[in-house]
Amino acid sequence: MYQDGSFYANLEISLTATSLQVAALDARYRLAEYRDWEVKVAFLQLAISSGCKEYFGEVEKTLKQVGRMKYLRPLYTALVQGTGRDEEKMLAKRIFAEAHDSYHPIAQGVVETILSKNG
Repeated sequence: MYQDGSFYANLEISLTATSLQVAALDARYRLAEYRDWEVKVAFLQLAISSGCKEYFGEVEKTLKQVGRMKYLRPLYTALVQGTGRDEEKMLAKRIFAEAHDSYHPIAQGVVETILSKNG
């Protein structure tokens, strides 16, 4: 029905969930393994905002596999936003340092801006 991704592009990720709820969603629908980047990135944003550290490995893998700003921006932003998120900020900086050369120069600049604005 929304094969062009327009549904997901207009979806606001403003949900909050507990770690148990995120794990239950993933157990039921296997969202962390989803092949549709739109769905997977939305789920990983929820996992990050819910503080589900068990998904950080999948976040890292995703950030190293995709190069489109459409997917990089929301994940890096989720990692660096909020207070008391030093571990997530350090993770974002480390992943970017490792993946930097695989990103398009424009993507590099956008991610650098996200990281510099948020710590």
